[in-house]
Amino acid sequence: MASFTTQTYPNWRLWVGIDTPDTGEDQSRNILKTCSKPPTVFDGPMQGVAANFMALMSAAPAGEMWALADQDDVWLPHKLARAVETLNKVPSDLPALYCARTLIADHRLGRMRLSPLRRRGPSFANALVQNIASGNTIVLNGAATRLVASVIADTPTPVIHDWWLYQLITGVGGEVICDDQAVLLYRQHSNNVLGANDCWRSRLHRLGLILGGVWAGWTDRNLACLQPLSDRMTPENRQCLETFTKARQSSMLRRISQLRRAGIYRQRSAADGVMWLAALFGRL
Repeated sequence: MASFTTQTYPNWRLWVGIDTPDTGEDQSRNILKTCSKPPTVFDGPMQGVAANFMALMSAAPAGEMWALADQDDVWLPHKLARAVETLNKVPSDLPALYCARTLIADHRLGRMRLSPLRRRGPSFANALVQNIASGNTIVLNGAATRLVASVIADTPTPVIHDWWLYQLITGVGGEVICDDQAVLLYRQHSNNVLGANDCWRSRLHRLGLILGGVWAGWTDRNLACLQPLSDRMTPENRQCLETFTKARQSSMLRRISQLRRAGIYRQRSAADGVMWLAALFGRL
């Protein structure tokens, strides 16, 4: 919260979802009372991080910019100003999502390293198989928040809220802006829900999730969230979604051919290789 108060862009309000029972053991409510701007506080649904953020977005005022925040990162002073300046350059009727790189740190904010670049850029074909929009950096413009408000009530809880936002905005032909400058210190714990994917140990862990079928389960949930939105997508992205969905149910050779036709890709060649290996064994 202290890093919110140092923002060079001062025009913000804080909305908080507390996703633990109010038993007196959790001190979140007491800490929030010390905020320089009294926050609007909601009790979360206690169904996990994605459900908590979806509930918050359901309650937030549509048409205003939304900046997502995790509870333990440290925002750099220029974070909001940089996002607002960037999004104000986008036509006001075009849904847009801003995201940025982070400085990944340990739980004591030491041993910092810059998060990886998005080498191949954003698209719906990428969003189907990878999330490159770090939720703790996401800022949505007014058109995007109106879009979210119009569909969120009919959307099942996704795997993770930021991945769903990336898929939604690219799917409808909106703009995703990936800033190469770091805007916050991302505090990495041993028990992060997903965490950074920038070292061999975390990548081996995710490889195990992919080959073990967990990734395929994630894709099932993502597609369940996307199917009701297909009529809002661009014709190109609707076709991409249909081809991708059919490919996953096809025989091996046809599956690979259709996935190539869908144009899916991940940001790095090694990750691309793992993706095609998963596709080969029906784990995508």
